[in-house]
Amino acid sequence: MSELPVPAPVRPLKPLRLALALLGGLCGLPAQAAAELEVTQLSIEALMDMEVTTVSRKTQRLTDTAAAAFVLTADDIQRSGATSIPEALRAVPGLQVARISSSHWAVSARGFNGRFANKLLVLVDGHSVYSPLYSGVFWEAEDLPLEDIDRIEVIRGSGAALWGANAVNGIINIITRSARRTQDTLVTALAGDENRSIVTVRHGARVDDDTHFRLWARASDRKAALHGSEQRGADALQAARAGFRLDRESDATQSRLIGQIHDTSAGQILLIPQLTAPYVAATPTSQVNRGTHLLGRHEWTFGDGSQGSLQGYIDQSHISLPEVLTEDRSTVDLDFQHRLSPDERQDVIWGLGYRRSSDHIRSAGVPVDLRPERRTAELFSAFVHDEITVMPGTWKVVIGSKFEQSTYSGLEIQPQLRSLWSLSPTQSVWAAVSRAARTPSRAELGVNATLAVLPPMSAGNPTPMPLVAYTAANPDLDSESVVALELGYRTLLAPAVSLDVAAFHGRYRDLRAGRSLGTEPVFEGGSPYPSYLRYNSTTSNSLKARETGVEVALDWHVTPSWRLQSAWTWLDVGASRNGDPANDASAIDAEGTNPRNQLSLRSSLDLGPDWQVDGWLRHVTRLPATRIAAYTELDLRLAWRVTPRLELSLAGQNLLHRQHAEYASDQLPSQDMQIPRSVHLKARLQF
Repeated sequence: MSELPVPAPVRPLKPLRLALALLGGLCGLPAQAAAELEVTQLSIEALMDMEVTTVSRKTQRLTDTAAAAFVLTADDIQRSGATSIPEALRAVPGLQVARISSSHWAVSARGFNGRFANKLLVLVDGHSVYSPLYSGVFWEAEDLPLEDIDRIEVIRGSGAALWGANAVNGIINIITRSARRTQDTLVTALAGDENRSIVTVRHGARVDDDTHFRLWARASDRKAALHGSEQRGADALQAARAGFRLDRESDATQSRLIGQIHDTSAGQILLIPQLTAPYVAATPTSQVNRGTHLLGRHEWTFGDGSQGSLQGYIDQSHISLPEVLTEDRSTVDLDFQHRLSPDERQDVIWGLGYRRSSDHIRSAGVPVDLRPERRTAELFSAFVHDEITVMPGTWKVVIGSKFEQSTYSGLEIQPQLRSLWSLSPTQSVWAAVSRAARTPSRAELGVNATLAVLPPMSAGNPTPMPLVAYTAANPDLDSESVVALELGYRTLLAPAVSLDVAAFHGRYRDLRAGRSLGTEPVFEGGSPYPSYLRYNSTTSNSLKARETGVEVALDWHVTPSWRLQSAWTWLDVGASRNGDPANDASAIDAEGTNPRNQLSLRSSLDLGPDWQVDGWLRHVTRLPATRIAAYTELDLRLAWRVTPRLELSLAGQNLLHRQHAEYASDQLPSQDMQIPRSVHLKARLQF
């Protein structure tokens, strides 16, 4: 293949330069209270007593949850050497995390992975970052300061009974630290061969004894990945983000206000179909994501002891990929929740929600034409969740459902039944059955697209004319659904060893799939002879699938200064076939875009009070649908606390191979990329 043109460097991100400069000035001010570098070292007992909020929309111990829950702590994230949230998520059993390119990721839970995995709900401090356009997450735009993350709670399996449609196979809830816990000034700077630079600046202070705030900014610049053995692609990433958080806490109430602005530019080379030889145009481009959001939340206690919360956010976003489409979107979301105890055996939570999302989309026509150009969608929701103590200290039952009425799919009822048995103070068994739904995306309902042009007399086109593969929108798509069964077991095998096992089986119906509409000649310019042939297809709800899997996590504190964490995930997906080539291609993708096995081993070793040595070995089996080979990789990190305020660390990622592929682009046709080995040096100064 001839060498592709190298695009101009990704443009500098100007909108946040002023914010960075202002924040840099603020950081020169003395903090109210200097804080030393925090290194969390939790015992097994403390880890099992860790509190989570995502499983039941309330604070509870991890061991008291009847769900496959996992928590990535701030210490886990820091010691992983990760430079982005998806990199850190590789440590979670049951998640499939793959890097498509330098700027794009595929992240899913329990299969059905993709650039925009559509069965996973992602929240950041209660703000949904799930895109209605593609039914997925722009992970490159979620470039948050990792130092501000308190923990990431991951729930594998359905959470739709509490969180609604699209929480089909899992929930990722990214929870940042309260402003009270960041009363200092922090500066981190990272430089490496692939990550050119990542800089974070944060300053926190107090208004009064009950009110605290922080300001922060982060900027990232990453090189393009490799296309082939030597050539760089066009997938460089530049991202900038800035924000604030204000917290006010008293004995009876808690309030917070969070605001952010971001600007991201992610490059890629699109392979745009054309009717003349070579029938594809390699087009360098950049996708721009810009946006702002403001979130407010107030929690209080009623006179009868019950608890309430009211949350709202507004979100403005702009997405531009000039060769394909441009979207401007405005979203308003309101959520009310009330928790009460009718008697000593019941803990009831109920709530109401409303979301309104309006968009304006301008498409290029080829390869994508999306209609209508403007649309407003509304979502009304209600849920109820009752945790019943059948036998105190031994047996609990959880029953509940969410009810949603949406513009796209009408009424959805998503119930669940869960049960937890505490066999002893150190072991428990839980089981669950649930139903969840995934509403169609804006693109699925309205996109007409030219997928490819097959040359004349080629392997897929034996005719003397070009063959255009074309898919038409189906505005009548229904929601996808799953009925899932889960079983889990947690135990302390020894005072320093914990084991967490989850098994699951799901039956999926009405999955999105292609449907063939036949081939026809296309006549242009009044010619009596066809100019080309067009293979027509559309999307339908014709696909059924089933999946079975096991997830195992083992945590061993070998000594007070050495911790080993291992995980294994086994996943088997099968999809139905009906003889329609378009449907069967969708079935092959559902089955073959997820690894059957994933293994991970992490070691965290403290060499005295000032040195840390961390290693992370992981293995991922092949992806047969896209011919991605199995790979094994190793990450290493060495950290030195020079002073109580300064830490230096050196990290290497993907050290076993010069480069490897992890995932093929599954949205717009684009170059397949190889992920290279990388090394970076990081300095962290806190005062």
